[in-house]
Parts: sequence; C-alpha cells; structure tokens
Amino acid sequence: MRPDTMRPSFQFGSGLTRAGKVMLLAYGIIYVLELLLEHWFHVGLVPYLVLQPLGSPLFRVWQIVTHPLLHDPGSPLGFLITCLVFYFFSAPVERALGTRRFLILFYGSAAGAAVTGILFGAVSGFNAPFFGMMPSLLAVIVVFGLMNPDATILLMFVLPIKAKYLSYGTVLITFLTFLAKVNPHGAYHLGGIGAGYLLFRGRGTLPSPRVLFDLYQLRRIRKKRSRFTVIDGNKGREDSEGPTYH
Repeated sequence: MRPDTMRPSFQFGSGLTRAGKVMLLAYGIIYVLELLLEHWFHVGLVPYLVLQPLGSPLFRVWQIVTHPLLHDPGSPLGFLITCLVFYFFSAPVERALGTRRFLILFYGSAAGAAVTGILFGAVSGFNAPFFGMMPSLLAVIVVFGLMNPDATILLMFVLPIKAKYLSYGTVLITFLTFLAKVNPHGAYHLGGIGAGYLLFRGRGTLPSPRVLFDLYQLRRIRKKRSRFTVIDGNKGREDSEGPTYH
C-alpha cells in the first residue's frame, strides 16, 4: 500500500479537541485580563509582553514566548474572528498530526515568525511591536490544505473553494501584501508559514541523523576502496607461461 493512501481523512469544521478547548479557553482568559488591565485598571503590562524590536528599550527575552498569547486589546472583533478560524482549522489538523506534533507545529510557527520578524526588523529598520497567533493560524491553514487538498470550504460561509487553493491563496496574498507594504507584519506571517511548512514536511523529507551517518560511512568506504588497484591475474594465459607474481 502506498504511503499517501494512508493519510488520515479530515472533517472540516469538526468539534474542538481537548487540547483545542484548553488552548482556546486560555486565550480567552488572557484576553479578558488584557482588557481589564488596559481599559479599566490602566496597567501598562502589555508592552512588556508583546514582541518588541531588538533595538527597543522594552525588548525582553521572554517576549518570544509571551507574544503569541496576546491579542490587540483595542479589537475584540478581531480576536473573535481569530478564535473562529482556530475552531475551524485546528481540530482536523490536530487529529491528523496528533496533539504533540500539532503543538510543535503551532508554537514552532510562532517561534519562526518571531525570528524572521526580528531579523527583518534589524535589516530594514522596521520598529513596530508584534503579537498574536496569526502566523500560527496561517501555518495551520496551509497545512490543512496540503493534507486534504480536495476538501471543500465555504469561504466567507458563501463561496465554495478547494482547500488546496485556500492554501496557495494564503501564501500568495501574504507575500503580495508584504511586498506592497500593505501588511506591516508580513515578515512575521511569512516566517510563521515557512516554519510551519518545514515542521510539517520535515519528518518525511529531511533525512534523519542516522541516515546521514550511514551515507557518510558509505562514502568513506568508497573512498578507501578507490585507493586500491584491482589487478587482473591474467588467468586466461596458458599455464606453460608460468605463474604471475604481483
């Protein structure tokens, strides 16, 4: 049986898994605390938790870990839309990959986005802080389309579209808006998509350390063999000519 025929099937829009419920609940609690601190108690804690540029006096190492957990306290509607996207795409991808690998994919994408955004900011001078789980969500959407390309999705709950085209469109739109400077956080988003793709494809396409070691050993053996010359003993000659010594 071919490996690609053993891919797990998807059920788009299926209910949240246990891990998904915990994650969504944690994001909701954190966001409510953000709203209370920012708008009611006027405690400026958020700037120390979002990812600040390297040159900023507010930059802290822990921001690499905390920034994906925060969302814009001035946009509750944006936060709810983000949670809705998480609901639709996280469950089928997690069921296919397993909880452990899904978490690695989700937060590994956030780490890749942080590294890409910081490096881009250091080169370009882009100094805006960044936060949110959008890079991780974009990576999950792309992975969903790659794993179940023929699944039909109702875009905006109206327009039917194949999942593979949604994946391609996500990458293309993110890239074009980044080039056009319409999306100020495009570097973070592209970094998240790239990291997610590598984490998804890496296990099947990148050779393991054991395979690399075996290839190295095989190369050494071939190199040693090339130092020796194989001499034909002229076995075809008649015995009357006597033995041949080498």
